[in-house]
Amino acid sequence: MNGGSAMKILTAGGIYVNTEHARHIELAGGFKIAGLVGSHSRHDVYIHTNFSTEETKITSAVKKSLRSQGVDPRYAGKVSAAYGRISKEGFESGSNLYETVKADVRFRKKLEAFDLFILTTDIAERDFRWLLAFANNHQIETHVFTCGEYSIRSGGDMVHVHPLYDTEAEDAERTPHPDYHARIDTIKDILTAGGVIERAPVERTFTEQPKTPLYDAGRFIAQIAALAAAAALIIGGAVFLLQKLSGPGEEYETDIDWQAPVDHGGCATVEECRDLGDRYLRELGEYVDIQDEPHVFIENRNRYDYITYAVDDDFELVNAEHENELPIGTEEEFMEIWERFTAIIPGERITSVSHFNLFSDGEGNTLAYVDIQPEGTTLGVDIRDNTNRASQYRTLIHEYGHIHSLPAEDFTEGCGGTELDCLKDGTLMAEYTERFWSQYGEKWIENKFKSDPEKEAFFNNNAGDFYVPYQALNPKEDFAVTFVAFITDRIPQGEGQLKDVKVRAFYEDPDLVALRVDILENLLAYEKERASDEA
Repeated sequence: MNGGSAMKILTAGGIYVNTEHARHIELAGGFKIAGLVGSHSRHDVYIHTNFSTEETKITSAVKKSLRSQGVDPRYAGKVSAAYGRISKEGFESGSNLYETVKADVRFRKKLEAFDLFILTTDIAERDFRWLLAFANNHQIETHVFTCGEYSIRSGGDMVHVHPLYDTEAEDAERTPHPDYHARIDTIKDILTAGGVIERAPVERTFTEQPKTPLYDAGRFIAQIAALAAAAALIIGGAVFLLQKLSGPGEEYETDIDWQAPVDHGGCATVEECRDLGDRYLRELGEYVDIQDEPHVFIENRNRYDYITYAVDDDFELVNAEHENELPIGTEEEFMEIWERFTAIIPGERITSVSHFNLFSDGEGNTLAYVDIQPEGTTLGVDIRDNTNRASQYRTLIHEYGHIHSLPAEDFTEGCGGTELDCLKDGTLMAEYTERFWSQYGEKWIENKFKSDPEKEAFFNNNAGDFYVPYQALNPKEDFAVTFVAFITDRIPQGEGQLKDVKVRAFYEDPDLVALRVDILENLLAYEKERASDEA
């Protein structure tokens, strides 16, 4: 802390309606922490959350309450969805599912001015991880309170993680529940001990209270912009909202045979291999945070190819063709990316890869690609986007997900690529598309060439179906993103959201379960060797 002087604090937490008490409405969720900090300090406290434009009475009451406690809600997002619900059986995320941090450019530009972040894990996972990565990259001290809604591996010297649940309990025995309201005394003790707040409430003067929109002329402009954005979403995505309201039905349930045999030397059944993979994943966390996501800046550069190598039968790079001089780094440095790829992915799985290409289109655009042709597959990596180890590992696993799911023989001759229109019936990608994309209609199977408002509408109105917007481009990217989640995280508990069902569905295939073990074992061995070399 900064010696007790006033700080600028950003809190980020979800808003839920607690239905456990039938006689009255009680609000719950991480947003309660904002009120605690605002009422027990003289800091400038702001909140990022998702206000519902459907439940306007609740929204109005929450804003009024937050302002009275010294919290400025102007940095919050707005979504056309009801608030989440908490019940004795579990919870539904509702409005908290939507990603609104990255979409708000004005908000992102103001983040560097904050002295402290206080985050909870009941907001959209992508928003949470983006904020945490921003805090790490900009050395902003951060307190994370979690009820176990999703795993947290990303950290650093400036990040303090406070689990509000029994961390010794097995995941299968624990049901995540965003009951931050019930843990507010524990949270208060932690923040008091950390010097963030006072033990007793602090009385603010009128000038210290956050101003309402009537005092903020800039709010009018923001409201106009929000209305325009909402109109674009309505025009581009009304059909999706109807589809979303129907929700996934029985057809999306998984059928995992945990005792199905697996052909693997280290485990004999799907259940044993899942546990072995999870063990490797835990051990891997001692060397690298596989979920770490660095903050990147988007550059608009022309694409340049630098070096293309042929791959021989021993997976060695040969016959280098130099097209342009490398603008950064060395050739040996970037050849190590290929070495990592072949070290992580079992050799028998990548025999179709015939070329390796080094290119760049600027930071933050295309991280990597595979060009799958009958005569061979080219793996390309951007030399500007692969400096972070964890991100590079996930990128390589993502690209292998394409290689696995899009073999050239699954497409009709003469197509010259992996266009979905050329898929043969009965293939892996054809069955995946039918199972998880048929509800959207033929028009929305390929969204890569649609306008940004259309793509945004499709994702926002099907937010429970995808982890990230990029995943919603088409079934090919959906499979690859799901494949990364399958490899690099534990199996989601429950089947409430289609994005989690897709990951669970991978456990229906014993071959994929064995592959997960192999990749994690190889990755762990590679990291151990790297750590030993650096010691």
